[in-house]
Amino acid sequence: MAAGRPTLPSLLLDGVASPILHVSQLASLLGLEWPAQLEASRIAWDATAILEGWLHAIRPLDFETLTQPTPSRGRSLRNLTVNVFHPFELLPTAFDARWFDWDPALDEAREVELQDSASVVGYATDRYLAWHEWLATHEGQFVDCDPEIDSPRGTLTYANLIASQRFHAAFHYRQLLAVLEEGSHDLTGLLSLTSLADLRLPREVF
Repeated sequence: MAAGRPTLPSLLLDGVASPILHVSQLASLLGLEWPAQLEASRIAWDATAILEGWLHAIRPLDFETLTQPTPSRGRSLRNLTVNVFHPFELLPTAFDARWFDWDPALDEAREVELQDSASVVGYATDRYLAWHEWLATHEGQFVDCDPEIDSPRGTLTYANLIASQRFHAAFHYRQLLAVLEEGSHDLTGLLSLTSLADLRLPREVF
């Protein structure tokens, strides 16, 4: 997506663009059947691998690198880290409450508290570990239960909510790698997104 455009797809309702979380929402509104996808648990573990890859990538970075503007609408890697990891803090509660209370507009307020590289990494690590632990103990529930979840961006199934966050994390992970490569950082050993099945990212990185 080009710089300056929103990273979430939008639905035009009454002449106003309303962001959505997953393209299945468009299919539902158009009366179209959404094709079968990978199991929700598989998608969730894919997303977990992306979070782990992100952590590996940012651990060696200094605070100056983490706070420099990037081609992703001028957002810093610190901001993108908050934007990627915070939704996974909300996903466990969403499964029980049927409400995904994600407001990316508050990311700037969240990131301002992270004033050094250790706190940025710590923020991401805490949310990664909490999500990993929850997933390890609850993934069996995905087999028999795929509840509909309400959100500020409409209603979708929990499986598609996870899929939306896998896509979102992967989209920004690719940007993270591009920024690091541009800065001549060593990318050896970092997760390759080609290892994830059925992940359709747009051609444009930014």
